[in-house]
Amino acid sequence: MRKFGFVAAAALALPLQSPSFAQVPAPVDLETIRPVSGSWSYHSVAGGSWAAFVDGRADQKLILRCNRAARTVSIVRTGVPAAAPTLTIWTTTSDRSVPSRFDATRTLSADLAAMDPLLDAIAFSRGRFATAARGAALLAVPVEPEPVRVIEDCRS
Repeated sequence: MRKFGFVAAAALALPLQSPSFAQVPAPVDLETIRPVSGSWSYHSVAGGSWAAFVDGRADQKLILRCNRAARTVSIVRTGVPAAAPTLTIWTTTSDRSVPSRFDATRTLSADLAAMDPLLDAIAFSRGRFATAARGAALLAVPVEPEPVRVIEDCRS
């Protein structure tokens, strides 16, 4: 009986290391963050569409891509230096860390179902939304018609 009490007490003394605890996003005040200067472009392709945000130096920073067959919208951060388990997305009404995948072209992608409420939060965010991941700095971009159109393409 004593052994059990000692083991339980020792287990309680260990730091929490659950993935959900480690991935809690820090609050971001989108009212005070200036979005990166740049522009969105929209592209219709067979099976879906995509919108790309290019910054003032002509570097592609963020892509929203619709896969109509899968009814998913992928949010893709480019130029990410290393893999991260999640991509955190902030809007003026919501934030969430979404499981992500990393590939050899240094992109970090997170997939959302076309009807996910986080996509509505992006579309209706006041002026901007932001993304970040471990090893990838916060990127705030303006909300424009192009990414909203991609979301709508996946829903129709």
